Amino acid sequence: MDSARDKKTKQIVYIDQLQRSDKIDTKNYMCWGCGIDVYPSSWRKENKKRPSFNRMPGTEHKPGCDADAENKYIAQGQKKSIRNILDAVPELMPNGLKLIDERPIVNSEIRAQGIRSSSTRSTSSTINDKDDEQKKSSRRQVNTIRQICRAFISYPYDRNMSLDISGINADTYMTVFKKLKTPIQYYQENHVFYSQLLWNKINFDQKQIIIPLSGEWKKNENGELKPSRFYKLYVEWDKWSKAKKTIFRKELENAQKDSQEAFNAGNKERAQVFFIGKQDIKNPEIFYASDFRLICVIMGYITYPEYN
Repeated sequence: MDSARDKKTKQIVYIDQLQRSDKIDTKNYMCWGCGIDVYPSSWRKENKKRPSFNRMPGTEHKPGCDADAENKYIAQGQKKSIRNILDAVPELMPNGLKLIDERPIVNSEIRAQGIRSSSTRSTSSTINDKDDEQKKSSRRQVNTIRQICRAFISYPYDRNMSLDISGINADTYMTVFKKLKTPIQYYQENHVFYSQLLWNKINFDQKQIIIPLSGEWKKNENGELKPSRFYKLYVEWDKWSKAKKTIFRKELENAQKDSQEAFNAGNKERAQVFFIGKQDIKNPEIFYASDFRLICVIMGYITYPEYN
């Protein structure tokens, strides 16, 4: 399995995200499909074996577990539409983005929540089983763009499915996402922009980190193609914690290495940077972003099938 559910946050976590962390609680993960305990293996960069989440020895996924079948779904989705499956399995193709307020909950709020919970417990217990099943099988919102971007890569024949992101005037995966094109240009509307991560040095200081993206190329005096003018994403991270800065920088550096290794091996996968941000009104090469939930880097090969 490439993903699991964090027991504490209840969020989906991908195995490659763990490669950015030094300390991992291996007992903190469960299968998002059937709830059994799973553990991460080979997540460290020095491991040669493919990283994954695995079930505990002696246990099996419950019958019909969709998480256990996810790789099969992705393989199918790379060749044809599997909309019937994506409509039935909420975690595969989110239908929207909803950012959650991260402010801490104070004791008075906890007490109030406890009162509300106890007063509504009898009402909640009478919810129809059919309503529960409908909720389980409905596509859901997520609170970062990572899962949405993975779905965009994984299921190219189903990009006409709905996607709602506040501030973006589009309503499907196909129209919400926008690849940064050359020659360098202005974009009139906001999108989930994406571009390949260049291998150039990543510059950063306490206030920001500058991510080099794709752009225009030309031959140098040795006849080699080199980026001459390229898009750059300025991530303003002065309000981020030191830990978040370290994790994000490691993610970028590891993605650059993975991309170079894929190129040398003749593979098509490349490090793709996805983000929601604003373009500089004077310099179209520059975009700005600041919310870590609206930026991610994913290794993948993006295909563009023709639709009938």
